[in-house]
Amino acid sequence: MPDALPPAAPVRLIDNWKTVLKKALSVWVAYAGIVFWGVVTGLWAIWPAFVEKLPLWFYAIGGIAMSILVVWGRVTKQPELSE
Repeated sequence: MPDALPPAAPVRLIDNWKTVLKKALSVWVAYAGIVFWGVVTGLWAIWPAFVEKLPLWFYAIGGIAMSILVVWGRVTKQPELSE
């Protein structure tokens, strides 16, 4: 059976990758998502009563909002990142 995918090309970073990690809106929203999910999941793990106090829709809306904001931040023109 032949391979279905061609060999992967080497990954190359953009020239200003350090600046993007510091200034890009999409990256900052992703950082916020990591903190948000870490806090919520941590609270659920160490404080079971928290599960009853936080409705499931809050968790779901948080994930949807973060995903939309990451995409929005990625396509928004950010002059300080332009080359």
